[in-house]
Amino acid sequence: MMVAPITFGLLIYTGTSIPKNPHLTFFIAFFFSTLLAIATVIYLKKQGIVSDVDVSIREQRVQPLVYGTIYCGVGFLLLKYLNASHLVQGLMFCYAINTAIVWFITREWKISIHAIGLSGPLVAIWLHGFHYPIIMGITLVLICVSRVILKAHTPAQVIVGSGLGMSLAYFELTILFL
Repeated sequence: MMVAPITFGLLIYTGTSIPKNPHLTFFIAFFFSTLLAIATVIYLKKQGIVSDVDVSIREQRVQPLVYGTIYCGVGFLLLKYLNASHLVQGLMFCYAINTAIVWFITREWKISIHAIGLSGPLVAIWLHGFHYPIIMGITLVLICVSRVILKAHTPAQVIVGSGLGMSLAYFELTILFL
């Protein structure tokens, strides 16, 4: 849950095109990509709908993913209305569409949301001009290896998650927004 706010912060507050209302833009991005998702998972845990805040059981992930898709979709529309930068709009669009794709995959197979959730924003940061391949690569590998060591995922689940996250984000951002 820390990747999205850090990424949106870098995209909004750095570079040549800082928006006229960066704090509002950041708040909307943070609220719809992170805060609502955290609140929803906590609420679902208290209601007994999910067993833990990590939503580690595949079947329990569908409902939070549906909500996440809706939240990010609304966030995208608001960012578009505010005329946020194309990359900021694009990243929120990626969160909405990629969450929907993960939602459909999760119905049949447990894919690594951590790997997707880091690899997509790394692509956005790269496209923004932060070219640190070693640091980015090590970070992604560490997340993926940790998910396997914790027995949360198989190597295939993290590899597919990483590859899917990077390829979807690259396609969505470069073709639709840049």
